[in-house]
Formats: sequence, C-alpha cells, structure tokens
Amino acid sequence: MKKFLTSNKLKFIACFSMLFDHIGKIIYLFFPNDTTYWVNYSFSIIGRIALPIFLFLIIEGFYHTKDIKKYFLRLGAVGSLVAIGEIILSLIPQLALTDIIFKAGNIFVELILTLSVFYLFNSSKTNIKILTLLPLLYFILCLLLQNGVIYIENDILKGILSGFMSQYSFITPLIIVLFISIHYLYRKLLTNKYYEQELQTINTELLFKNVRISSFIFTITIVSLLMYLLTYFIKDATTLNTDLVINTYFIISVPFIYFYNGNKGSDNKILQKAYYLFYPIHLVIIFLITYLVSLI
Repeated sequence: MKKFLTSNKLKFIACFSMLFDHIGKIIYLFFPNDTTYWVNYSFSIIGRIALPIFLFLIIEGFYHTKDIKKYFLRLGAVGSLVAIGEIILSLIPQLALTDIIFKAGNIFVELILTLSVFYLFNSSKTNIKILTLLPLLYFILCLLLQNGVIYIENDILKGILSGFMSQYSFITPLIIVLFISIHYLYRKLLTNKYYEQELQTINTELLFKNVRISSFIFTITIVSLLMYLLTYFIKDATTLNTDLVINTYFIISVPFIYFYNGNKGSDNKILQKAYYLFYPIHLVIIFLITYLVSLI
C-alpha cells in the first residue's frame, strides 16, 4: 500500500489534533459542567494523536537535520515565547491559573528534552553519551514537582517555573526509553542478519528509516496497551478523563505514522515558520475568545 504522508502533512495532522485538544480544555476551564466535560473528553481523544506524531517528527528531524544547532535554536526560541506567555498568565492573581498552568507544562520543553536525548545518546564519545541521563532526570523532576511530591509553596516561584515544566513528564520519557531500546535491538538484529557486503548493496537509508518507523509504532502500541492495563488500578470508575485512560488513545496515531513516506514535502519557509508559531498563536486566540465570552 502506497505511503502518502510527508512530514509536512504529519505536522498539519498533529497541529489540527492539538487544536481540538486545547479547545476542549480551555472551554471546560472557563465553563465547567457535564456537557463541556464530555466535549473536553471527546476532543482530548482526538488530541492524543498529537504527542506521538510530534515526538516522531523530532526523532526524524534529528536524523535528517543538516544543522542540529539551528534545530535547537528554533525550538528554544518558540519555547521561550510560550514560557513567557505561561509565566505572565500564571502571575495574574485575578485569573488564578498558577496551579493549572504549572501542571499543564510547555510542549516545547518536551521537544527540546527529546531532541537532547537523541543528540547526546548518539554521540560517539562515552562521556557525552552518559549525559543522556540529564534530560531524562529533568522529566522526573517535573513529574515530582507537578504532582506535589516536591512541594512549592510560593505561588510566584511556581508561576515562574510554570513555563519550564514538561507536559508529559511520565509518558514522554517512557516513549523515549522504549523507542531507543526497541530501535537498538531491531537494528542489531538486522545488521547481524546481513553481512557487511550485503549492506553495501542495498539502500541502507531506506532500510533504517523503515526500522525507525516500525520501532516507533511498536513503542506507541506498547505504551497505549500499558496505559490501558493501568486503568484497572483506578478505583473511581467515574474518573474517565485521567491521564491513564485518555492516553490509551495514543494508539490512533499509529496509522498516520505508518503511512509516513519519509519525505519532507513542500520546502515552504512560510509553512515551516507557521508550524513553529502555531502553538503559541492558537493558544492565545482560544484563550482570549473563551475568556471574553466568560465575561459576558
């Protein structure tokens, strides 16, 4: 079956999915009732497509980028804009959003940490490779802070830190570690299967691209099933919109990743900038519209 999704198309799908997710969350934030709860829940299901695709594109971006420093700078620049916006909102007492934004986190922190893991882990130097633990430990630190294990009493400090928290402090490192493990084993099996002479006669770039795709699909499938199994430990059966339950729907991202053809698509600079700026711009628009409606 022909694979027809370029990385640009995957970006569009992920952004569209994320848009639905945030519309549901912000509506429920300002108008909490049974109806908006189910709107939020339904939109969150669509939103589960986004994270796996974003992480997959970061991994692909790492393997294809010609300038890793510029890649980090692009993510860092937009991540800083998002962080500043979240800090400002967190520090406005009338909105009382400090705890919500602190727990919500900044998706660009997620992406920068993910790129850092792959950059460090793929280093040829052992002392650099060991530093892979640092971004993974940062995920754990965010998890402890956001769940109150490490408690921050000062709201101003919490507001300042809100822009630097990750969004999926438990899920993302799990996906990263699983993918690296599966990808390594898969590549090892393939290189053992083929003799060195055979590898020189086949398209290894295409081969290893398919290995990455298969490894990532396998990873997301395992994570989704794991989330499903963990739902049996939730004692309150009415709590449907917990992270464990909603994250079982990561599985619906798999068909989109499967049909990725390895191509970038149109090399349009405007589209590239729009992709990075979509996150902060759409959040501001949705937030302002919903907030203004709530004042009527």
